[in-house]
Amino acid sequence: MTLLSIPLLKKPSKARIVNVSSILHLMGKINFNNINLKGVYGPNKSYAQSKLANVLFTRELAKRLKNTNITAYSLHPGGIRTDLSRHMISSPNEGLFGFFQRNFLIDIELGSQTTLYCALEESLDNESGYYYNDCRRINCMVPNAKDDKSAEKLWELSEKLVNLDDKYKI
Repeated sequence: MTLLSIPLLKKPSKARIVNVSSILHLMGKINFNNINLKGVYGPNKSYAQSKLANVLFTRELAKRLKNTNITAYSLHPGGIRTDLSRHMISSPNEGLFGFFQRNFLIDIELGSQTTLYCALEESLDNESGYYYNDCRRINCMVPNAKDDKSAEKLWELSEKLVNLDDKYKI
């Protein structure tokens, strides 16, 4: 979907692509031999892999869009108090989880700040491909999150999986 929007994003003088990832990318590992985790699926493993994929996609996208008007960023929005837990437990507002949610998670307004920062902060105009947390660029990334060979391999695999038309390849 991102690549389909590139022609439109090239029209203004500058444009940004902001990918929401998660700090849980730290636990991710891309399983290239079984990208959909068939037979070994677990929600935590899958989530961590997908969030690492977001970080790697952003790195590779930034490389491919170098010397254009488009920049790309990935980020961790924070632990946000949403109703996502409704899928995990029967009474998300009760018990230990309810206590944790009320006392340790942030509200949606605060959780949107890093996304807004990456979308709007003018000082980021000349940066691209980086990961942000709490409105700060994170330079010390785990090896899996800065593996450019894996980023390129994931990109190429993704192009094949979605059967990307040559006119959208960058």
